[in-house]
Amino acid sequence: MITLDRMGAVTRLTMNRPERRNAMGTAHWLAFAEAVAQVPRDAAVVLLRSAVPGTFSAGADLKEIAGLADAPEDRAPFRLALRTAADALADLPMPVVAAIEGGCHGAGFALALAADLRIAGPAARFAIPPARLGIGYPAEDLGRLSALVGPGQAARLLFTAETIDATEAHRIGLVEAIGDGAVVADAIAANDPAALVTLKAMLRDPADPGHGRAFEDSFSSARFRSGTQRYR
Repeated sequence: MITLDRMGAVTRLTMNRPERRNAMGTAHWLAFAEAVAQVPRDAAVVLLRSAVPGTFSAGADLKEIAGLADAPEDRAPFRLALRTAADALADLPMPVVAAIEGGCHGAGFALALAADLRIAGPAARFAIPPARLGIGYPAEDLGRLSALVGPGQAARLLFTAETIDATEAHRIGLVEAIGDGAVVADAIAANDPAALVTLKAMLRDPADPGHGRAFEDSFSSARFRSGTQRYR
């Protein structure tokens, strides 16, 4: 279901399980984390995408997790596998762009929340429906959701379980833009990979005292030297 390939400076992480609309069970979450671990560290940007037309991800595979009602011993492994996948993506040092085309639901949105940028296609649709199913949602991912859209909009999405379109998702800050995620990834890839890693680290933890030295050291980069040669 999960493939990894490279297009120049862009590494593409692709979900492709059309028969289940990219729904993921425990084994799939772990396979996703393993694929993330193989991302080349010199990649400028990672593009998370779907190869299934009209679908980003249907979320958790209900055919599998339905069994959790009667198998409490399998609940923690499922939760931890999802956690491993989402956190592996969030922990990548380079920027991650989620290209969201079509439906993005439930646990599938946990992956989008772990990206740095979410770019929605015009036909994208979003829903986080655990309340409809009578279950909760990982607290870590709720924290990311609330940080992104604010606690009020997060509560609205969770408590109503309603589906919203790309325009509404953009209005409330759930996605950063409506457009083509691949185009955004290409624009990022045109920049200096080391600078991108530095900038992402600074955004993640602005209070880290090591950032001052990193900023100073960046003036010795080859990109800066070549780009400012004519001024010296």
